[in-house]
Amino acid sequence: MPRRRVAVALLPPPAISAQIQGIRALLDDPRISNLPPHLTLVPPVNLGDEDLMTLRSVLRSVASRTAEFELRLGPVGSFAPATPTLHLVVSGQVAALRELRERLRVFPVDRPEIWPFSAHVTLRESVPVEQIAPAVSLLTGELATWEVDRMFLLEHVPQADPPRWVPIVEEPFATPIVVGRGGIELLLRTLTLVEPQVQQLLSDFGSRERRDLQDHEQPMLVVAERIHQPGRAVATAVGSVSAGSAELQQLVVDPEHRLLGIGRHTLMHWCAAAANSHATVAVTPASESAQILQRWGFERVGATMLRQLLIDSSG
Repeated sequence: MPRRRVAVALLPPPAISAQIQGIRALLDDPRISNLPPHLTLVPPVNLGDEDLMTLRSVLRSVASRTAEFELRLGPVGSFAPATPTLHLVVSGQVAALRELRERLRVFPVDRPEIWPFSAHVTLRESVPVEQIAPAVSLLTGELATWEVDRMFLLEHVPQADPPRWVPIVEEPFATPIVVGRGGIELLLRTLTLVEPQVQQLLSDFGSRERRDLQDHEQPMLVVAERIHQPGRAVATAVGSVSAGSAELQQLVVDPEHRLLGIGRHTLMHWCAAAANSHATVAVTPASESAQILQRWGFERVGATMLRQLLIDSSG
């Protein structure tokens, strides 16, 4: 059975990632398109499918018991002369970062450390020695404060052109919402990543006419899983939030789980998440599901369905 090469990391939000990518471009980092800006929690390790499932359970358990914390990035530093790197120094609530990292040092990813842990975000892994001092002396600023509220599992994809690391699992730092107690219990997660399981659900049962997100848009989605089947999406609401409005692009329920109220739970939780992201209205194109959406608080305005959002939209 082939093993998969994975790592666990914190990924900065889009605005901070864009700043980091700008610095990497300035430094002519050869890995800029192969590896997203990140702060490593678990270094790369090769795992079989069973150990990978164990790791996913570990990530969910640890994430559910982790509170948000703040980090600051910058200025630029280096580990030279030990290694000729350039990186962003990490400060802020580093104790919380270390505690998170220690909770992840369990089977199946606990390995001896090659270097003592020093929190950093790599800008360029190997730099000509004569360029290190000028870079450190010139790049002295700090980036925006990073509100760390989730972690990611990344996988190396050697067959990609070029080979690259991609996030495949997102675990927010919060206890997942459980609804439907006493009936069909669902675990609801609010994510920014379209995980492979969700992409498969969208590909199999979603609309063929859905609009793809633009590069500047970050997805906001709610994924529903049966509480005893973690990692298997049975429904998802996918959209994005910007400028005070939330656009719902897809609401998809696995055919085996329709007519059970799962779609409503998923959509209402998505609306609540949109409201918490400061959206005041949800919009979606009118379609064959317009009558269903009207039962759930949407109103038809021309070719669009609208729903006013309140902070308690999940009710």
